Amino acid sequence: MHESPLVQYLTEKATAEALQQGIQQGIQQGVRKRALEDIMEVLELRLHTEAANSFKPTLDAIDDLQRLKHLLRAAILANTPEDFQQALQSTETEQ
Repeated sequence: MHESPLVQYLTEKATAEALQQGIQQGIQQGVRKRALEDIMEVLELRLHTEAANSFKPTLDAIDDLQRLKHLLRAAILANTPEDFQQALQSTETEQ
């Protein structure tokens, strides 16, 4: 049984849209993963591994890329774990 040209077109269009959506989600997941890695690396360098690891569970729960960007800047500027904790809490209340 042959599908009509309209059905074929709609099927192809839906498939292309689903593929594009999957690609976008993959890109966002990659960007998020990289942002988390960057934050952790900065925290390890600035505050030492133990302090950085204490923030990992909280950071891993964040999906908002803008918030992660803000937190990377906060990690770069943090002189103490308390500085970063304050930034973490302030970005939480902004959401």
